[in-house]
Amino acid sequence: MAKWRYLLASALAASSTVNAQEASAQADTKKWQHSFEIYALALNIRGDSTISDLSADVDVDPAFIMDHLDMTAMVRLEGIYDNQWGYYIDYSFMKLSGKTNSVLGSNLEVLKGNLDIRQGVLDVKGFKRYQYDFGTIDYLFGLRWWDNDIDAKLYGSGGKLSTDRSLDEDWVDYQIGVRWITQINKDWKFHATIDAGLGSDTDFTSSLLTGVRYQINSWSDLNVAYKSTWVDYENKGTFEYDTASQGFLIGWAAHF
Repeated sequence: MAKWRYLLASALAASSTVNAQEASAQADTKKWQHSFEIYALALNIRGDSTISDLSADVDVDPAFIMDHLDMTAMVRLEGIYDNQWGYYIDYSFMKLSGKTNSVLGSNLEVLKGNLDIRQGVLDVKGFKRYQYDFGTIDYLFGLRWWDNDIDAKLYGSGGKLSTDRSLDEDWVDYQIGVRWITQINKDWKFHATIDAGLGSDTDFTSSLLTGVRYQINSWSDLNVAYKSTWVDYENKGTFEYDTASQGFLIGWAAHF
């Protein structure tokens, strides 16, 4: 009988050790939490742009984008460790092509022609999270990389080719910001993010994102938000870009 008691006690001890190790391993793996989101943005862009000696008003709405869109991609990856330190990477890309009749030449002549525009915007941020009674606050730091490729073939009033020009301009803006997240009820969260910064050729840039998230199930949610981005970039004699972009955003995120 003593022998059986010894064997039973040994088995229980071994089982407890294995269970403890498994629980510890699960706790370690759960310290990292990630999400991957795909989203669409109904964008309005207003402002002005200058390429060398050519200038044009920028007035783009969602209908124009849908009529001239060749390709787009908008994704976001976010992770946080132990609910304290985190990061996110947000990338949006659009390729547009179409005709224009509102480009002002150096001699103040209105030019018409074809434009191909490719714009990518990459946001990379790290953050430190703090818990408060009113929700969580993430203090953000990072950069925003702009990449613009423009090909233009423009013609004068007589139909003669006036300009055949290509531009490849990219720059980096450094930013700080803050994000607030609070639970409305079991299924809904409110979130708001604001950042601001500048770069070597950027006088000012800022963005504001505010919206709600709806918990679909244990591993995914729906994001409905409104986003605004301002940038005032000037590389004198080459490219100037002073615009404000706003629009509604809808996205779906998987959490793992």
